[in-house]
Amino acid sequence: MQDLALKINEELKTLHPLYIKEVYDFITFLKEKQKRGDDTEYLSQIPGMVESILKEANRPLSEYSDKLDW
Repeated sequence: MQDLALKINEELKTLHPLYIKEVYDFITFLKEKQKRGDDTEYLSQIPGMVESILKEANRPLSEYSDKLDW
């Protein structure tokens, strides 16, 4: 893991300063995501979400349109 940290550090040195902010923002995003838990856990906490996903997963493909209405 330390080897990976060193590689990341070396790569950061080669980035234009504008991109350093993007890297930092992404790290912040990942830390927040880690705190929330995985997406499945998050979605399963929303009332009715599991049932809705299962209902759509069992819906025949023939019921879907290949045209967008927006």
